[in-house]
Amino acid sequence: MGEMMAPPARHKAGVQKVLYVYLSISVAFSYNIDLQHPLVFRGPNTSFFGYSVLEHYHDNTRWVIVGAPRANSSYSSSVVSPGAVFKCRLHNNPERRCTEMDLGRGNQPRESCGKTCQGDRDDEWMGVSLARQDRVNGNILACAHRWKNVYYDSEHILPHGYCSIIPPTLQGQTKPLIPCYEDYKQKYGEEHGSCQAGIAGVFTEELVVMGAPGSYYWTGTIKVYNLTSDTFYSPNKDSIDSHRYSYLGYAVTAGHFSSPNVIDIVAGAPQHSGCGKVYVFKIDGTSLVKSFQASGKMMGSYFGSSLCAVDLNQDGLSDLLVGAPMHSQLRDEGQVSVYLSKGNGVMEEHGVLTGDNAFNAHFGECIAAIGDIDDDGYQDVAIGAPKEDDYSGAVYIYHGEASGITKKYSMKLSGQSVSPGLQMFGQSISGNVDMDGNGYTDVTIGAFMADSVVLLRTRPVITVDVFIFLPVSINISVPQCHEGIRNINCFNVSVCMRFRGRQLPGQIELLYNLTADVDKRQKSQSSRVYFTQNGSQISQMSQKLSLGINKEECQHYTAFVKKDVKEVFTPITFEVAYSLGKHVPTGHQDRDLPALTPVLRWRKGNKIAARNEVWCFNGDC
Repeated sequence: MGEMMAPPARHKAGVQKVLYVYLSISVAFSYNIDLQHPLVFRGPNTSFFGYSVLEHYHDNTRWVIVGAPRANSSYSSSVVSPGAVFKCRLHNNPERRCTEMDLGRGNQPRESCGKTCQGDRDDEWMGVSLARQDRVNGNILACAHRWKNVYYDSEHILPHGYCSIIPPTLQGQTKPLIPCYEDYKQKYGEEHGSCQAGIAGVFTEELVVMGAPGSYYWTGTIKVYNLTSDTFYSPNKDSIDSHRYSYLGYAVTAGHFSSPNVIDIVAGAPQHSGCGKVYVFKIDGTSLVKSFQASGKMMGSYFGSSLCAVDLNQDGLSDLLVGAPMHSQLRDEGQVSVYLSKGNGVMEEHGVLTGDNAFNAHFGECIAAIGDIDDDGYQDVAIGAPKEDDYSGAVYIYHGEASGITKKYSMKLSGQSVSPGLQMFGQSISGNVDMDGNGYTDVTIGAFMADSVVLLRTRPVITVDVFIFLPVSINISVPQCHEGIRNINCFNVSVCMRFRGRQLPGQIELLYNLTADVDKRQKSQSSRVYFTQNGSQISQMSQKLSLGINKEECQHYTAFVKKDVKEVFTPITFEVAYSLGKHVPTGHQDRDLPALTPVLRWRKGNKIAARNEVWCFNGDC
């Protein structure tokens, strides 16, 4: 950002040679997910701890909730590997200990669940999916898609799937949901007997949405439970193309796609016609009616196997990101398609994201909205590539913006860099909760092949406004300064700075370099202007500046034009490059969660240039 002073008045006669001045501000940038202080939680070996993760808060306590779908359960020791859900307290937990949650299922491998329902919990994969109700003190949804009804085991074992609604306190009685069970129904594939509900789930303020990819011979469907009316919704069969083995419901999400005040449901069918398909449904009574659909473009890409609803451009409507983690140029690099909502069910494709296009990365295996982590007013997104770098995994951060989403990621979180030994880092991601209380949402990432979960905290962002004040032009025919007995050309340069942001310290230290004629310096050519310091001619001034928040401070300099400058028709560029100085946190410090130092906001250089001209004073040019 910069400002220029008004041009000098014209003389009445003669031609004035001028040297035009060009202004540039170069901003040193960094990113604000902290990698120096990762919080790593570990679960039982080979339990798939971290297959699903969820950030949760209740009152003033922050928790990381973790699904471990192959774990043995201490509350159900008679059941073979039913899976478990763990809770990991963030504060006052220096050992990063996680404890299993008691879901109230008892210790028997079989459980009565209806007139013609006998549940078999062996290998049910509890914790395969987790979701949090979208409200303050929201409940939690935890599902086990391999839970089986064995009442008719002489004829059929029916993998209905099972979910639990867990109170926000993480203790007390849970509410069971078996959305595909019906009394006296023993059909296997032709209806919902094999639906495997809960392989994916999402929880709005009022609705529990569960994917059921095994219904109708794996055509699939979704089951939507209304907490208020205690009723279930399902898609209108006429709304979808019925193709066996489409796996509709393999992924689900919900958002405001038709209008800001209406919830719509989205479901992915990654094997539809081999290329994958996604449907957006509006709720009509107790039916779901299709309002939009999109198809994958490559056979075997698994388009629709991951979904994310997020308002990228802050227009009040949810936009949609669709993962195709096996989209291939060479082998399974993966990509994510972006669709922007226009309202009333209209969505426009807005291009694709590819990360680093790495071999076998499975970019797009998981997509999560993580809140506005850089405090720019737009929601941000994390995308997992859990098989990148020989299965160590990576997570890419993209930022929302007025036009939709940045095409290039702003940060790449490598599993090996975060914590050596992580495997499948990025298979699960959760965000959008300020876990450490610094005013910025944080990101939690699962690495289930290492039975680990990592919480990465977000650093406060400082926005620095810089103003360089310069004359519009320099009259080199009329020297303004003296050096001994010699008259020389000079002009004033002023640098003014201020900073702003959220949850920032009251005082910061900025280090900056003011460089004259930076374009010449970058070409290893002699500068046409200089500053003086201790009797020496220099082309760069270095300065340390202490700033109070929202208070502008200015420094003033005199720049001198060298004698016999011949090149007067190219601009002189002044540049300010700056960085944060040493920062000392103030106030109470949490021993387990030390305060993170702020970072400078990233932005492109802001340049303002004056045109090259020759002023005419006698009217005959």
